[in-house]
Amino acid sequence: MKTICRLSVALVCLLLVPYVGAKDKNITEYRVNPALDMEQMQYVLSHGREDVFKKGMQLKAKQSEVFWSVYHQYEKEKQQLDAKRLRLLGTYINKFSTLSNDEAVTLVKQSGSNQQNDLALRQKYFRILSKKLNPVVAARFVQLDDFIGMVTRLALLANLPLIGASASQ
Repeated sequence: MKTICRLSVALVCLLLVPYVGAKDKNITEYRVNPALDMEQMQYVLSHGREDVFKKGMQLKAKQSEVFWSVYHQYEKEKQQLDAKRLRLLGTYINKFSTLSNDEAVTLVKQSGSNQQNDLALRQKYFRILSKKLNPVVAARFVQLDDFIGMVTRLALLANLPLIGASASQ
């Protein structure tokens, strides 16, 4: 329950950040004030990714077969990225209180690389799903995947100590 509370506070803080307008003239700006759906966040944290996609994709029978075929390919690639992330997390947990400057730089670079690889993978599968199904279904996939990743990431970050903090803090 503590994790959900921390996650809620983090999400509220994110939503309260002042809006920064886009500079691209081809983009129409809208101010969005989404309501936090605690039930949905709890569902994401307590169920597997596939369950969340089953609930959220709202596919027709014909689309479902195509989607799940592509999704399983995506999951194989995603698992490789997740394995790298877990190794990096293990390194962080073992060294967070004693990181040298060089180790801190390496961790930040690897973390950034992981995030870029996640985005590139999501965009790759957006293109694949757009062609095999349609861009709206593909965008729903991207939105759900981003949501799952964000909720998971916030839950994890809320429970990690800050770099340089002692283990007893």
